[in-house]
Amino acid sequence: MEDHRLVQLALDNRMLTMEQVDKAKKEQQALADRGVERGLWFLLLEMGCVTDVQARDLRKYVSSTSIRALQVEGYVLQGRIGSGGMGDVFRAVNDKGDEAAVKLLSSKLARNAENARRFQREARASMRLKHPHITQSLAAGEVEGQRYLVMELVKGPSLKQRMTERGKVPEDQAILLLWQVAIALKYAWDHGVLHRDVKPANLMLAPPRPNVPEPFCAKICDFGLAKVIVQGGEPDEEESKGMLTGAGMALGTPHYMPPEQASGEIDLDQRADIYSLAASIYHALLGQTMHHGKSSTIIMYKQVTESADLEPLRQVGAGDGLIKLMSRMLEKSRKRRYNTWDEVLGAIKLLAPGMIKIQEAALSKAMGSAAHLVSASSSSTSSSAPLKTVQNENQNGAQKSTQNVGVASTNSRRESSSEHALIHPTVRVKASSTRRSFVVLVACSVVACMAAAGWWLSAQSTVGQRVSPATFAVVLASAAQQQRTLLLEPGDYPGPWRFGVAHAGVTIRAAGPGVRVSNTGLAADIPLVRCEPGLANFSVSGIEMIHTQGAAIEAMAGAKATFEHCAISGQVVISGAQVTLNHVQLLGGVVVDLQGIATINDSTVRQVPALHLRDGRANLSRSRFIASVATDGAIIHAVNGQIECDALELVANEVAKSTAIIGLRLESGMIATLRDVAIRDVQIGIMASHAQIPAMNGISLYARTTGLLWQGPKASEWQWERLLIQATTPVTGIPLEAGNDGARPERLGLIPTQGVVSIR
Repeated sequence: MEDHRLVQLALDNRMLTMEQVDKAKKEQQALADRGVERGLWFLLLEMGCVTDVQARDLRKYVSSTSIRALQVEGYVLQGRIGSGGMGDVFRAVNDKGDEAAVKLLSSKLARNAENARRFQREARASMRLKHPHITQSLAAGEVEGQRYLVMELVKGPSLKQRMTERGKVPEDQAILLLWQVAIALKYAWDHGVLHRDVKPANLMLAPPRPNVPEPFCAKICDFGLAKVIVQGGEPDEEESKGMLTGAGMALGTPHYMPPEQASGEIDLDQRADIYSLAASIYHALLGQTMHHGKSSTIIMYKQVTESADLEPLRQVGAGDGLIKLMSRMLEKSRKRRYNTWDEVLGAIKLLAPGMIKIQEAALSKAMGSAAHLVSASSSSTSSSAPLKTVQNENQNGAQKSTQNVGVASTNSRRESSSEHALIHPTVRVKASSTRRSFVVLVACSVVACMAAAGWWLSAQSTVGQRVSPATFAVVLASAAQQQRTLLLEPGDYPGPWRFGVAHAGVTIRAAGPGVRVSNTGLAADIPLVRCEPGLANFSVSGIEMIHTQGAAIEAMAGAKATFEHCAISGQVVISGAQVTLNHVQLLGGVVVDLQGIATINDSTVRQVPALHLRDGRANLSRSRFIASVATDGAIIHAVNGQIECDALELVANEVAKSTAIIGLRLESGMIATLRDVAIRDVQIGIMASHAQIPAMNGISLYARTTGLLWQGPKASEWQWERLLIQATTPVTGIPLEAGNDGARPERLGLIPTQGVVSIR
């Protein structure tokens, strides 16, 4: 399907604004300038303008009649199951009832020779790889002018979908995921394939294998950007023809790119995939990416220049061993990063030896030979080629810096007896004695049985029970006696809802669109959903909540709850509680008081104020706060507390922008950290009265009268960088100095230039 059909459908259904489309087009052009082609619809999804749920709903209304009749390798295409940067993926079935996934190259992209080569490269790369943790490619070719790739159908979500639906990944599952993907990427590297686009969207979580105690079986997919290396360590002929493989061009996804890839280096090796895998696991553990920015260019710049901050992982409970492992994998310098997958696998095994032994046994059985089993103990017998640093010479013959340059040595490469040559010989594993094998087998069986029992018990707590409006109250009462998931059928559910300590661990999730709870017959002072003290590990997903007169959600002191993919009309009041809003559309604003904590990610909040913080804390990221009513006030009003803003947009819409709207108002006792914040169409950008902003980086203020109105002292050690203010009076309350004495301008103050203040 062409981009414009989906984009137009989203605009018609008010899921998108023209402003978002224009922003995506600018991003598309910026990437094209760097040699990276991305479809408009793909970018809108990546930028969070359209949620995965909305995208799936839109595809239901799009006819695929012309494509369903297509037959590929005996398979008849049934319907679309996903879309990516290179094309669409369809479910297909043959006469025997066997299912498969068929990827078709977009007809628009097929007209470009480089895209056709990349699609062919994906087919060639994936066809040579046969591994339990790599999606198996079955056939490739062209039919009726359409290039296709037939693959195994993975009946499970991607890691990206899993995070969207269920949030962060627990540490034990993250370690398992890390090992399964690492062993697959090592296998690919040993067979001459470098993935170059490892990210959550390309990590599929298939159901557990029979008789293997595991929550999932991870499989890496999409080798569209893979680098195929033949004997001698050089890219194959088709690879070398590709325009995007030239120096200075960037391939991959910015959030997960290693520095050398973001800066356009071409001599990439296994260390690039090591970095990308760690960046993906970071995202899974924390629920957010390492670096943020308003554009891909900014994120790529940060990948090159800014070290990964691992402290947030410690704050969410990650162990020291895992953090140490992640630190090595995320080193900016390739020299200090793990050099081989054997080193990575050995470090992972130390974190969970029992679990990894079970995985090794399952892998050995699946591969059919112990020679394919790679463990840390075998690394000493491995003949993997060492890495060396090389120096390049420019056209004048002068040597360039060796920083961030590394290639695999070709001295130790050997030819493979298989159809394709390997860039590294297969790792040899010494044969064990029969007695030792028997002991290991018995031990693994015991551990497997124990783990299976534990997994079965834990799985029962997440088994969903479908309920209807008529049965909801009864089922909810029984759910209070044990942890479980309730799947709500579409319909109108009576309010109010009350959840207390007895509902700790309960998840309420919409089984489909159209699940609503409203305030029919409720007084204005009765909240629609109340989270009472003692409530913990409670989540609501995909529900529409409507309270036209009062609070849609009230969370009381001590409660902890998460609301995801919800459309909410009415206030969210957080009084001493901890509430997380992910991918939420909220009309009514958020009020935080009594030391409450609000975490708002990837959401849109409309009201004046959109957020009112009174003696509490707010963590805001990748969200829009919109003044949507014609009244005076602030979009975000914060008094006495802490607020962290990262990648936010504060804006007044057409109705409100003519009024006395303040973008961000900080009053006595507030400590604020602002990064990548845009404020526009307001009268005053930031109004601060005896507040503290120790860090302000990447701020754009466009105000009608005053950009920054400051009252109180400004500490000289505060770091204010990349600040742009455009207003009739850019700054009041802070001395403006010319900065012509050679000192850093941010140390002196702010520099005015014809109504514009800028700090670089």
